[in-house]
This record gives sequence, structure tokens and C-alpha cells, in this order.
Amino acid sequence: MKKTRTVHEVAFRLSHDMGQQIAPRLGALGADLAPQQLRTMRLIWSGENVTLVDVADTLKRDKAQVVRLIDKLVEAGMVTREPNPDDGRSKILKLTPKGLAFFEGIEALEAEFSGKLTEGIARKDLETFFRVSDILSKNLRDIDVP
Repeated sequence: MKKTRTVHEVAFRLSHDMGQQIAPRLGALGADLAPQQLRTMRLIWSGENVTLVDVADTLKRDKAQVVRLIDKLVEAGMVTREPNPDDGRSKILKLTPKGLAFFEGIEALEAEFSGKLTEGIARKDLETFFRVSDILSKNLRDIDVP
């Protein structure tokens, strides 16, 4: 009897396989950053006037956890905190030149990896994958955790 595949089985396998391929390549870039730190750097890189609250909301973490995460990125020389011109109580997070160079390396790695990963998949199928993945992700975020 053939077992029915589940979304979570496929998602876990895909995540694991990607991690196995990307982790050694990230190590070659010279920084040992946790996935949450990479997500934070991407948020800062792609956003404008990103604050600690923005990071906490995106990562769904409390402010204390995010402060520790940001502190480690500051200690690593990847991120700085700058005064927020719109709110004197908060700071704007910016990538340092070192952080920008590191992130540009990640972008190059991801572009190369993405080409290999999606080889032989029609653009229409990729668009469907992205659309369905976005819905799955939204549905996961909407689930109330006890």
C-alpha cells in the first residue's frame, strides 16, 4: 500500500536538503550565523528604516530575543544601530560595509544555487509553487499556537 505524501513531509525534506547543500557554502563566506540572523540581515537589506520592532514582528519573537540576536550581529560587525529620525526612542538597523559584502555573497550564492535547484522546471510551475508556498506560509502564521 502506497503511503499518501503530506505537505509537511515534503516541506521538511526540502528544507533539510537545502540546508545540507547551502550550509557548507555559507561557511565558505566566512561567517557563522544562525538562520534567524540571516533572516534578520535579509530583512534589513531589503527594507527601509527597519527597527527592532519590525524584526520582532517578522520573526514572531519577543523583543528581548531580538535584542540578543541584533547584539550578536553588531558584535560580528554586520549591523549597526542608528538614530531613528522619526522616533527618538528607536534605532534604525543598517548593514555595515562588512554586512553588505557578506550579504552580496549570499545573494550570489543563492542566485547560482537557485538556477541549479530550478533546472528543468517550467516557469509556470515555479509560479504555482511560489503562490502555493505563500498561501501555506500565511496559513501557518495564522494558526494559533497554544
